[in-house]
Amino acid sequence: MSLERLSGTRFDVIVVGGGINGAVSALALSAHGLKVALVEAHDFASGTSQESSNMIWGGFKYLESYDIRLVAGLCRSRNRLAAAYPTRILETRFMAVLEQGAPFAPWFAALGANAYWGLGRLNTARPRHRSRPTIHRLEPAVEASQIRGGVEYSDYLLADNDSRFVSEFVIGAEQHGAVVANYVALEKAEFNSKTWRLTLRDQMTGSPMEATARVVVNAAGPRVPAIGSLTRSTTQSRLVYSKGVHLTVPQITDSGRILAFFDDAERLFYVLPMGRRSVIGTTDTPVDDPEVVVTDEDRSFLLEQASQRLNLDRNLDASDVISERCGVRALVVPPGGSARRRDWTELSRRHAVETDEGRGVVSILGGKFSDCLNVGAEVVDAVRLCGLQPMPPAQKWFGEPSQEDRRSCISRAAGLRIGSDAAALMWRRHGRRMDEVLDLVRGESALGSPLGDLDPLSMAEVIVMGRHERILRPDDLLRRRTMLSMLHRPETVTADRGVRSAIEMILGPEGLRTMDADSAPVDDVNV
Repeated sequence: MSLERLSGTRFDVIVVGGGINGAVSALALSAHGLKVALVEAHDFASGTSQESSNMIWGGFKYLESYDIRLVAGLCRSRNRLAAAYPTRILETRFMAVLEQGAPFAPWFAALGANAYWGLGRLNTARPRHRSRPTIHRLEPAVEASQIRGGVEYSDYLLADNDSRFVSEFVIGAEQHGAVVANYVALEKAEFNSKTWRLTLRDQMTGSPMEATARVVVNAAGPRVPAIGSLTRSTTQSRLVYSKGVHLTVPQITDSGRILAFFDDAERLFYVLPMGRRSVIGTTDTPVDDPEVVVTDEDRSFLLEQASQRLNLDRNLDASDVISERCGVRALVVPPGGSARRRDWTELSRRHAVETDEGRGVVSILGGKFSDCLNVGAEVVDAVRLCGLQPMPPAQKWFGEPSQEDRRSCISRAAGLRIGSDAAALMWRRHGRRMDEVLDLVRGESALGSPLGDLDPLSMAEVIVMGRHERILRPDDLLRRRTMLSMLHRPETVTADRGVRSAIEMILGPEGLRTMDADSAPVDDVNV
């Protein structure tokens, strides 16, 4: 149905790119009364937006370069986003551990943490200076012999995963009337008489189609320059790329804290909680191409750095790695700026929204999850410069449903004998769509039981996800709509009966064949 509407509607705006920038833009524009289409060449959030640290933070590290204005702005954005999504973004404590060779003394780090707290309008729990004995008591997994002390402070973490958060913006855009389509690639763009005619291709079937719009929003993340070439639009700012790697390993600490360390090159890396696992990362390596993979060197470096700073029975090695995440940050270099290797880590995650008014192209460069609401608002302003007339929305265009809606769903779940923890997770995953889940459970109670041991996901939830979430390949469900393939080894996920039932329910037998083929060793697959 979406593909038919793509070629049968004259849109005000077509957004190209379904990561966080594209998703929030589509939601903001459609909520402001414009006819919007969102197309993504792969799955929503399948690029940079699925490779983040899942942190929603105000840029503590930018205090090192005394960029007070940037940090204050990011903290305001962080606070607004956390307030709008209280069950999906959770305040989380960080334990920053300072060794003998760390670039800052504990007292100075504590001073910075209190300044950060102040710039964040005291929105979180107060920072605390932590002595070496206290760190050892609170986090026995930390190797304490070489540390001078540390500081504990708060920021925010996505309760689920980054790509799941993006998918909610996509669903919100569709609920406001946008046409959304994943696995649809832009191949050609022609501009005539203030109208864009885009040639698109359905990646699943190979079928071509055409769509028209007044304005194109280039939200292709690291591929903004490539889409710019198709639309013959340029930007004053340019992008450079930083490769980031995360490794998922067995749980290192069950405290819920994020552990922060300086590596041997004095760059920050973290041990983050993810379900009953820990995630180690990230690296920060300059690269010229946005196509990146985890190398043996990346893997060895992170495992070695973590092992040196953790009090483990043995050093971590490659056999401990359950899953890997690897992507690039698209960093903005402003007009006249440089990106020399020596000041690489000083480049911030600022975003830039640039407008080619004559051709009707809006380009979004850089950015991060914490600042996404500002991106949406700025894109609305930008399309106005291109001649469109967005209308003020009837109500706030972002945020979770009301507390009253949540209480109603949780109460209804209790009446169906769904436990409070399961109901809270169900609400976080589905919001108002939880009513659809509960309708199915009311009709057949067995649909509310967990599918298997890997995840409390129920068949009723799978059915509702199949209705709304554009799941076209197994990885869409296993990697992005849930965290199954990040928290478990491929052979474990593929063999799980609950997972197989979910894939078959949404994608049929062909989905099972695709999942089995994707998880098989390369030598066993006919290519």
